[in-house]
Amino acid sequence: MSVMRSSLIGSLLQVVKFNADRKAERVRVFELGRVFRRDASVPGSDSTVEGFDQPMRVAGMAWGPEQPLGWQGKARMVDFYDVKGDVQALLAPRQPEFVAAEHPALHPGRSAQVVLDGVVIGHVGELHPRWRQQWDLPSAPVVFELALDAVLARHVPQAQAVPKHQPVERDIAVIVRESVGHAQLMQAIHAAPTEGLLQSAVLFDIYRPKPDAVGSALNAGEKSLAVRLTLGHPESSLTDAQIDAAVQAVVAHLAHSLDARLRG
Repeated sequence: MSVMRSSLIGSLLQVVKFNADRKAERVRVFELGRVFRRDASVPGSDSTVEGFDQPMRVAGMAWGPEQPLGWQGKARMVDFYDVKGDVQALLAPRQPEFVAAEHPALHPGRSAQVVLDGVVIGHVGELHPRWRQQWDLPSAPVVFELALDAVLARHVPQAQAVPKHQPVERDIAVIVRESVGHAQLMQAIHAAPTEGLLQSAVLFDIYRPKPDAVGSALNAGEKSLAVRLTLGHPESSLTDAQIDAAVQAVVAHLAHSLDARLRG
């Protein structure tokens, strides 16, 4: 309490530690509050302090099993993807991007920036092993911290007619470099010229061959990504020619932008 906090993560960690020391097996906490940063551009006024920015933040921390113990047996510990899903639900229906990035409080390989409309609004990730060890926790908490104004910004929902025709799904598997991430893949898919027929794309499988695999179609430093494409038109059913053209447009754009190729 001797300094003005620059993050909400510390106070959440205190709550988790307090409960863990009293035999709590599963903790979920959040906080809304101000943080304090030096910023010479901030003028002094009735509501501000000269030279200090005081933005509102919202942060949450999850520790312990993902679900309470049940008949299924041993529970799975909460991980990065569970809390990433919480952030997506918090920001819905807007779609944030998650870009790998380091943060001094987070695990360097299990943390990401949260980017919304091209602006970094916060971070999500697993607590750094150094801090987990210092706080003597048997497993790592997973935390997010976001700018509150970005979370509260909401567009008024617009009503849309229910489609008269069922969408069509097609699966493709493409081979890409190991460095290609989910955000790059989705950006390239949605940028393809599909004449507005592509409604959504979901990555549902990642394949990496074993080092001693023989006859694999993948070279060293490559992986295979399987994606389900949902195609549709609000006013008419799609023909086979339209479906094939849209899928080929996606494949061609992936080849052009990511040097990807179809997996046979």
